[in-house]
Amino acid sequence: MIRELVQDALRIKMAAEKESPLISAYEFCYAAGLGCRVMGVPQEKAQTLRDMDSFEEMKKQMQEMTRENREIFGGVLHGERLCSLLLGCRFHGQADADARALFQTGYEQSLPKAEDEIS
Repeated sequence: MIRELVQDALRIKMAAEKESPLISAYEFCYAAGLGCRVMGVPQEKAQTLRDMDSFEEMKKQMQEMTRENREIFGGVLHGERLCSLLLGCRFHGQADADARALFQTGYEQSLPKAEDEIS
């Protein structure tokens, strides 16, 4: 698995005209890391989520936080789509070391502000 492909896939899904669902733990974990960054989740809390043994529990907690902070996503480029992708994910499975690394990569990145979009 090439992590850069997952990152590219998510960026395409965030910018695409029609929504395409997240289809793997890798995509969800990368999106979750980005989402934590957008929401300003402290590093300690993000690490707790990233390192959870249960992907399902991590996804559940991430979706709850996203629902509670939905309005924040409008402030970043394609943030509303990121929010929608996180909330709409129906993938069930397990996260491995690569998925956790993608979560961390997403958390360490930042998205441009919505007003920075080039028309």
